Amino acid sequence: MKKFLYSTARIVASLVFGAIALPILVLMAAFPRGSSRTLIWGVTPLINNRYWSEAMRQSGWNSLTIMTQSYAINAKEDFDLYFDNFIPSWVRWQNLRRLIAPYIVFGYLIRKAAVFNTSFQGGPLGQTIFWRLEAPLLRLVGIKTLVMPYGGDGYMYSRMFDPTLRHGFLLSYPEGARRERRIRARVEYWVERADFMMCGILVDGIGRWDVVTPSYLSIDTDRWLPKQTYSDADGRKAVVRVIHTPNHRGVKGTEFLLRSIEELRAEGLKIELVLPEGVPNEQVRQLMREADIHAEQFLFSMYALSGIEGMATGLPVLANLENEIYTRVFRRFAFLNECPVLSTTPETLTNNLRLLVTRPDLREELGRAGSLYVRKYHSYESAQYLFGSIFHKLLDGENVDLMNLFNPLKSAYVKGKPIISHPLIENKLPQSYFDNANAPR
Repeated sequence: MKKFLYSTARIVASLVFGAIALPILVLMAAFPRGSSRTLIWGVTPLINNRYWSEAMRQSGWNSLTIMTQSYAINAKEDFDLYFDNFIPSWVRWQNLRRLIAPYIVFGYLIRKAAVFNTSFQGGPLGQTIFWRLEAPLLRLVGIKTLVMPYGGDGYMYSRMFDPTLRHGFLLSYPEGARRERRIRARVEYWVERADFMMCGILVDGIGRWDVVTPSYLSIDTDRWLPKQTYSDADGRKAVVRVIHTPNHRGVKGTEFLLRSIEELRAEGLKIELVLPEGVPNEQVRQLMREADIHAEQFLFSMYALSGIEGMATGLPVLANLENEIYTRVFRRFAFLNECPVLSTTPETLTNNLRLLVTRPDLREELGRAGSLYVRKYHSYESAQYLFGSIFHKLLDGENVDLMNLFNPLKSAYVKGKPIISHPLIENKLPQSYFDNANAPR
């Protein structure tokens, strides 16, 4: 009963304050403002926003991140502003600060932004019961919207093509299934209204994308530097370190990695598993530099930011790239065939891991290819190419063929840089590698 009364009071308070604030915001949106070239990224505090904003700032754009809060795995200084920065210090009641912050931040947004970059959760008004007013108000003031899902904001479990992936999400994020109706409403809202839509591999239940790329994630390659020396450990004369960074074990398939390592240890191989969970990103960066192999994820059919971090560090990366429902379009119309990630499922994990543990030369070959791949497709330079192309079309009307931005047959960017060379064919090693590994020594 107490919880019900508290929820009711919050809704009433939101309605009352919204009734006061929204007319003011509408007037602000209708009132002429000066021209702006400012990019604003928000409002979910994912480190990707920092990287994108920094990349565009380095290329001359005025770019700013505004987040609702900070996560424990990131540093406070990762982002420029938080909602709390907009509330006067004399407003001390936290519930009141949380109530008024979205409207004040939205007021700032409509006076400053040229492009607002967000997810299906929307922007400041997306945190309120008036979230449906956000897109028309932004359009009224002339602000362009770029929407990029990150996972939980866009996944509708009943629409996932792969039941195994759905099971992984149910293991790690069971509450997402109960929120499907609300998620669907947000997805349909922004798919219809966003000026530009990117979804990468997150295509389940999303009917639109305006650029073809398996991943639009970027990383600071000046901070995530490739290792210069590689261990010659082969699991017999010396220990091989395998790193796995699961903040949520279910969706990553961690249980299969634990089983495979037990099996390989039973064969006599010396393997150390490094398993940081919920630790700061800077600590993960150091641990990766001390590792030999990065075992990323085995249910979800793509590499994520952790895989990019591993490749940038120069590690060979194991991740599932098997499901053609997700991957084929990015082989034909983007750059996935250049990717040096060794595709690994729960069923192939033991064999692939054994091969990398016992072949330090192969680890180095894939690791060096990975660092080159990240610099070509996930660096600040590639982010400037991707987002710069989008923003110049949205703001300046430039004639840019965004659907073929990374098409290997048409893209000047893809063809203008060296092809990433490695022994993988569609992310798999020829059978001869495994035949040789099983030959008597």
